[in-house]
Amino acid sequence: MLAVMEPLPADQLRAFETVARVGSFTRAAATLHVSQPALSRRVAALEEHLETVLLVRARSGAALTEAGRRVFAFVEAQRALEEDLFGELAPAAGAYRGVVRIAGLSSLVPAVILPALMPFLRQHDAVQVEMHSLEHHVLVPALAGGAVDIGVSGLPADAPGIVDVLLGEEEHVLVESRAHRGRRDVFLDTSPRDTTTEWFLAAQPARRRPARWTRSFLHDEAGILLGVELGVGRAVKPLHTVPARAAVRVNRAFAPVWRAVFLHVRRQRYYGRLHAAMRERVEAAVRAVLRPPRKTEQRGLPTRPV
Repeated sequence: MLAVMEPLPADQLRAFETVARVGSFTRAAATLHVSQPALSRRVAALEEHLETVLLVRARSGAALTEAGRRVFAFVEAQRALEEDLFGELAPAAGAYRGVVRIAGLSSLVPAVILPALMPFLRQHDAVQVEMHSLEHHVLVPALAGGAVDIGVSGLPADAPGIVDVLLGEEEHVLVESRAHRGRRDVFLDTSPRDTTTEWFLAAQPARRRPARWTRSFLHDEAGILLGVELGVGRAVKPLHTVPARAAVRVNRAFAPVWRAVFLHVRRQRYYGRLHAAMRERVEAAVRAVLRPPRKTEQRGLPTRPV
């Protein structure tokens, strides 16, 4: 006769899930309004119950083990099933409820994705979205830890438990102010880790590259566009982010460069109806502004995270 396993205690799963999401026992204890020792005991009890280590304490915070990633995927699948059940039992047939967190390239989040989601959101008041512009080195851990549900970036995650989908290629061009001619050797990027200018110029013929150039940082695509308009410097931008009547122009002396764009989700056995519906809309919206992927041409694929 097969032994019947006892269900995993809800308070222990909740403690584990919260630590995994926020990456810290201290922050998780504050979130759950319990003492840190009490939280640690719940996680330890769950690990004892499963006879495996789920979380390890590192200098940067709490990190999931391989077993921890599997348990976290189970928690996510359980949550998705619950949301589907509540949606089916809601007064309005086919209603959706829940939160979906989307993050990634500032050229696509939220400028392209939010308008595409609005018809759906207007129909489902119980659905909430959170959107953040995150660089690749921040996005991947956020996905793995459950802080982000859907990611969009210019590099594959290449991380355990994350699915990468190549959506297409984003065309990048050099833009400059129509009104101001100075500061042509200053290039605008989002942050010091942003290598967009570097790989764009590296793809140009040697005669087109400035002998000397420097950078300034203006956080996101909207800030960069304003900086170019005001003459703070020139910038490499996705062509679809340049308004038709903007006070900037594309310098066609520089060849366009194409960068691959990937969609990322956690690998799970089950995705809820809301997650599936949002992912479908995100994917369609992003593909609509990209060139279809061509495996033979990866000229614009950066060698380092942007």
